[in-house]
Amino acid sequence: MPPSSRPGVAPQRFRSQGRQALAVWVWILGSCLAALVATYVMFVEPPPPRRIVIASGAQDGAYFHHAQQYAEELRQHGLSVEVRETAGSVENLHLLRQEGSGVAIAIVQSGVAGPEEIQHCYALGSLYREPLWVFYRGDQRLERLSQLAGKRIGVGPTGSGTHAIAMRLLGVNGLSESRSSQADAQTVLVRENVAAAAKALQNGELDAAFFVAALEADYIQALLNDRRVNLLNVNQHEAYHRRFRFLSPVTVPAGMVNLGQNIPGHDVALLAPTAMLTVRKDFHPALVPLLLIAATRIHGKGDELNDPGEFPSESYCDFSVSEDARRYYKSGQPVLQRLLPFWLASLVDRAKVMLIPLVMLMMPLLRAAPPLMRWRTRRKIYRWYSDLREIDQRLLTGVSGPELDQELARLQDIEHQVANVDVPLSYMEECYHLRLHLGMLQQHLIELRRGASRVS
Repeated sequence: MPPSSRPGVAPQRFRSQGRQALAVWVWILGSCLAALVATYVMFVEPPPPRRIVIASGAQDGAYFHHAQQYAEELRQHGLSVEVRETAGSVENLHLLRQEGSGVAIAIVQSGVAGPEEIQHCYALGSLYREPLWVFYRGDQRLERLSQLAGKRIGVGPTGSGTHAIAMRLLGVNGLSESRSSQADAQTVLVRENVAAAAKALQNGELDAAFFVAALEADYIQALLNDRRVNLLNVNQHEAYHRRFRFLSPVTVPAGMVNLGQNIPGHDVALLAPTAMLTVRKDFHPALVPLLLIAATRIHGKGDELNDPGEFPSESYCDFSVSEDARRYYKSGQPVLQRLLPFWLASLVDRAKVMLIPLVMLMMPLLRAAPPLMRWRTRRKIYRWYSDLREIDQRLLTGVSGPELDQELARLQDIEHQVANVDVPLSYMEECYHLRLHLGMLQQHLIELRRGASRVS
């Protein structure tokens, strides 16, 4: 085969060295990629769920209405939200505890949770006050719950928030069934739903009844406007608040219900549990600001019993408030969520955990880049010196006339390839040095060929 028809003049060992260098860099880059993947798996939390289930309450209740409002807010951020109708706070807490229920968020009345629920759930904050209304019949004015001894009392159906609060407060006054005595042996606790209890109270079938409801509720308005029924003024409201921190003292001013008829006729002190936004302890932290922003829009304007800007609040909760919620109350919405769409902000927030290992991996690579570039550029020039050295060593062992012609052709081929090598101007000095050395070796071969021809 003629020398000029060879596929390349670089010796096989240099091609092998090039492959080895490439393999080293592939191994380094592969290790970096594996380290990044391991960092992501071990330290980066999973993305927020796309589907969320909110446990609310009865379809005609305030909890269900508010849950629908939260669902609308979350859907604007691309989430799929299901509002699940329930019997109330107790069932909501049960669904939050139950692993397979799918429920991640619930609106729950403060004061109904037991130690087990408190252990498994967090509160994101209280949303608004739900006054505890205690209505009674009779001409005698009552100001303490203990004065209900010996009466027929409606305490709400078992499992409802009203029942939980009523039993708790009656219990500390010695009126619960489990702590009955001869003095209150005639006390009867009736577990009817609120509508039935309101009618029974108006009809004289009950002597008193507990209700946890908003001022706007139809049966509360009916009872407030019924002259046969009185609203109990809880003069020990501060003592109850200090004993049960989830209860907030609230005053219904005279004339709040009807200014013309001055209903009620005087200021009435009440106790009020709060509606709380409650989540499982494994709830994704990126969704917490979204929920609290929605809570601010829905409940932040206030109403007759709640001041504007007072809610949502980390006060009046009987659950521990999550750290993410506390951070929101202290600093507001995260900066990334203010600047970016929710899903992009969530991605960037999770990826920042990888920033430190990424920088640590990139620093040696960046520092190695300039020497690597120099090596790659000079390699285009210096790889030909192995051919020059090989020819020079063959000359020392002696070559014949035809072999000299082959080596000259080989040098001419190298010279042609060197002329077409693309290198930056800063490396042209090395390129011309190579061409100078090629010329010197060619001249030496020409002189050897002339000497061989004279001898022959």
